[in-house]
Amino acid sequence: MRQFLAIALLIGGLQAENFYYQHGKKIGVEKIAKSRGGESITYYKNSLGKKIGVEDKIIFECLEHQEALALVKKYQLESLERVSEHLYIVQITRGENIFSVAQKLHEEEHVTFAHPSFIKERIRR
Repeated sequence: MRQFLAIALLIGGLQAENFYYQHGKKIGVEKIAKSRGGESITYYKNSLGKKIGVEDKIIFECLEHQEALALVKKYQLESLERVSEHLYIVQITRGENIFSVAQKLHEEEHVTFAHPSFIKERIRR
C-alpha cells in the first residue's frame, strides 16, 4: 500500500501544472468550460477565484526576430504575427496545452515573457 501511495504521489508531481505568471507570481488555473460553437475559447478559474477566458494564442516578447522565427519551428506553432518590434502573437497547434507551451516559451533565453491570450470580460456601465 505504501508503494502504491508513493508511486501515485510521484506521478502526480510529474504532471504539468497549468499556470501563468502575473507580476512574477505563479497563478494556477483549473479548466471549467469550453466555449460553444466554433470559437476557440476555453474558460478557466484561476487560483484567485476569477473566471478567465483563453484563446488558442500566446503573446510573447522576444528580443531577437530570428529567435522568434526559430521558436515557431521548434514548438511547431501554426503562425507568427509581429505586433511590434519585440512583441509577437502565435497560434498553437490544436490539441496542445496552451499553458505548457507558454511555459516552455517563457523559459527560452531570448524571451522576456510569454502567456496565453486572455479574453477580457465585458463590464456593463
